[in-house]
Amino acid sequence: MVVAPEFRVFIGNMVTGSITADLPVASLSWGIRLNGAGAIDITTKALSEELRSKDLRNITATKKNYLAVAYGDTILEAGPIWKKHYDVNTGVLKLGAEGLWSILDKIKALNWAQIVGGMAVTRTSLDFTGLSLGGVAREYVRVSIFANPHNPGLPIVLPAVAETGSNERHHKGYELPYLGDLLRKLTQVEDGPDIAFRPRYNAADLTRIEWVMTHGSTASPLLYQVGADWVWDGTTEESGVSGIGVAEDATGMADRVWQPGAGSELEMKLASAQDLDLILNAEYPWTEADAASKDVEDQGILQAHANAGMAAARRPIETWDTTVQASTNPILGEYEPGDFAMIIVPDDHPMIAPGPRRVRIMAIDGDNSQKVKLTPAPMPAGV
Repeated sequence: MVVAPEFRVFIGNMVTGSITADLPVASLSWGIRLNGAGAIDITTKALSEELRSKDLRNITATKKNYLAVAYGDTILEAGPIWKKHYDVNTGVLKLGAEGLWSILDKIKALNWAQIVGGMAVTRTSLDFTGLSLGGVAREYVRVSIFANPHNPGLPIVLPAVAETGSNERHHKGYELPYLGDLLRKLTQVEDGPDIAFRPRYNAADLTRIEWVMTHGSTASPLLYQVGADWVWDGTTEESGVSGIGVAEDATGMADRVWQPGAGSELEMKLASAQDLDLILNAEYPWTEADAASKDVEDQGILQAHANAGMAAARRPIETWDTTVQASTNPILGEYEPGDFAMIIVPDDHPMIAPGPRRVRIMAIDGDNSQKVKLTPAPMPAGV
């Protein structure tokens, strides 16, 4: 299978960001995710002419090295290689990697200043006050990676300063929380900020890459493009839209959401939220849902989780997938997960009302070809 020439697949060192080799690939699949890691999977001929002079065993060492895919000048996704398989019969080498968030899921968030000072880990604590949620996210990363004397670091570009605000977070050392999990929880509370680690070429040294940490602000918690919505017009062949699929799921619907927190039995923290609109006005049966946050002790944070859960449970969820051309405007690399788009549904679509629909892109996936799959955010059905 031929890879479109606009794509570049390469590998490098996770600690320094240095690019060590470009890979001639036989097959490629990649994805980008909002508030998470996308996956990259490739196959290559280990004994190909391009790789014969390379120390392939070392430069593809798992965890030590990253795998990256770029389209034109834009790195779509890059992150540590976690899986490698060589088939001696075919000479095919398979590499599987995930975006930077995947390594943050394997780093503990601890107060290294206290640990280095001789305090037992179980007695340490992380305490952040007077910050926005995005500011807390920045400090999580700074303390967990750059304050750890044993961590050689990662080429992450942090926001210049921690954004101030009215939020606080406290974590005991005995909880042994993971950095990636703490970041993910910040995005899941009511008005929680988007958090991204976007790979790019280092402007001062194009033989290296780095990941730029960005987050939404208190005033604007979402990360999305500057300017107008991207437009894909499914009513014209020139738009590059080749299909709009849709699935509907009501299994998560609820009229009340319960959010248990820390503690047990009579001492357990508990929050809830409800919406009776469908019960009172549309003849729907009553259902309930719960989502435990057993490590949450703060009642306000627990209620924010409950409110967010209720907002998501009000209606059946409709999920689209739209296939577009990478080389048709807007060009792949211009848009990112989190951006807003206007998708114009054709008149003959059997399941979706025709006309323009504003959506938010949550995932972007592709392969060797110019076909790109867009997955908008799940949306209430029929809206």
